[in-house]
Amino acid sequence: MACHHCLRSLESPLEMARRLANNPKLTLPKHDKMEAETSPDIYPCGECAALFCCEKCRDSALKNYHRPVCTKGDPAHPLLALDERWRSNHFPPETTSLILVVKVIGAIITTGQIPEWLGDFCSEAVSGDIAHKLLEPQFQDQLGLLRDGLIQIFGGENESVKRFLETNNFISFIALMGMNGQGIGTSALDEYCQDLWDTPLQSEIEDLYDAVEEEAGQFTSVEGTGLFQLQSKLNHSCSPNCQIKYERSNFNLTVRAVRPITLGEELCISYFGECEMNRHSRQKHLLANYLFMCGCKRCVDQAGEPDVSSSEGEEEED
Repeated sequence: MACHHCLRSLESPLEMARRLANNPKLTLPKHDKMEAETSPDIYPCGECAALFCCEKCRDSALKNYHRPVCTKGDPAHPLLALDERWRSNHFPPETTSLILVVKVIGAIITTGQIPEWLGDFCSEAVSGDIAHKLLEPQFQDQLGLLRDGLIQIFGGENESVKRFLETNNFISFIALMGMNGQGIGTSALDEYCQDLWDTPLQSEIEDLYDAVEEEAGQFTSVEGTGLFQLQSKLNHSCSPNCQIKYERSNFNLTVRAVRPITLGEELCISYFGECEMNRHSRQKHLLANYLFMCGCKRCVDQAGEPDVSSSEGEEEED
């Protein structure tokens, strides 16, 4: 449960831990700086189920995008059914991407025009002879259903929304999200536990996260998807010198160095976490999702590795 605008967690660390571990009796190690049961105040939309962490977030959402897409407390609103279908067919962080689409549509209705800043992001679904995986038949069917649902809900008289939802424009925006979207990870539990690593309590924290992962999986802190104009300019490396952080426990993104960086050295991040896959799997992932073959030093050094998958060490089918 997170703020609909800034994505700050609206649960206390203890509430989040108990929910994720599915254990109402779970307790947390004592923290000298934070209270396990303290949660932020909650400010409801007033007309729908959207919740906010402060009046500023609520006012900003209502002013910029939320008002025209608010479901008005209608449990049978078609947007809720569309969101449920989307979540049932996707895994985090893709489960949250529909919310970003709806916020963009809300902004278009509010301003009467498609945001100019979308032009700052790469949105090509085809590069030379390489096509984004979204153009594969199985994804086209899903995107067609999504587009049809959005047209039914929002495609009325607003000409800018109609243009945004035209097939080519919509596919370009989905590709834009796929290549530039950044999962936003905010977690009251992570914030509570971050100072307890490398302390005598570390084993308890490790056991806690093992219990959470067993019950809820790995993507327990992904509350949304965002588009960041500066971060999107960073290139990928399989041996990155920077990483993405959410140090304010909301949608404010920080790029942190993970090692000393020399003057003039390019800042790079990994587009898929810690790059634990072997070279073949990394290249396959980058080609399908970002339309390029990686030429970083690590990939060049590993060029002689066999073309086999990381998970099973068996040759993958063409």
